[in-house]
Parts: sequence; structure tokens; C-alpha cells
Amino acid sequence: MEEQLLGSCLRLILVDGLTANNVSKFNDKLEAIFSSDISFSEIVLDLASTKNIDSVGVTFVIGLYKKAEDFDKKFSVSGASEDILSLFKLMKLDQFFDICD
Repeated sequence: MEEQLLGSCLRLILVDGLTANNVSKFNDKLEAIFSSDISFSEIVLDLASTKNIDSVGVTFVIGLYKKAEDFDKKFSVSGASEDILSLFKLMKLDQFFDICD
């Protein structure tokens, strides 16, 4: 996971699949981000390079949304493929956070 701080927006760019194999290292990175002194008011999860997602990956996205909410941060997802977008809509996740192109 790469991170870019653009003003008050923290962009998290996933370059690996959002699968059980990778989620633990993503969670470690998030713990470091949320415990650091980085100042941001919005988190954008960039899935443009993500081709695969499994149930653990979906749980990761939901957990990130909840963590952002706990810290009073705006959360959105961008760059999701049509398949991932369809999955999020099927699960009605688009009712909880913004999904952008």
C-alpha cells in the first residue's frame, strides 16, 4: 500500500490484490498511519490497480470505513473496477461511503 498526502486528503493506493494474503500487512500500515501525527480529514482508498478482492478484502474496506468514521474522517473509494463496483453495490456498501471513478 502506498500513501499520498494531498492537502488534507490521504490517498491509500493498493497495488496488490485486496485478498486475505495481503490484508494483514495493510492493517499494519493502517495502524501506523492512525497512530502517527499525520494530519488529514479525508481518506480515499484507491483501487485502480486492484484486480482481486475476496471476503477478507471486503471486511478490510468496511473496517477502514469504520475506523475513518471513529476518527471523524471522510472516507471514499476510487478507481474500483466494474466487478468490484458491482460487488460493493450488491452488498449495498455504496449507501455508507462514496464510490468515485
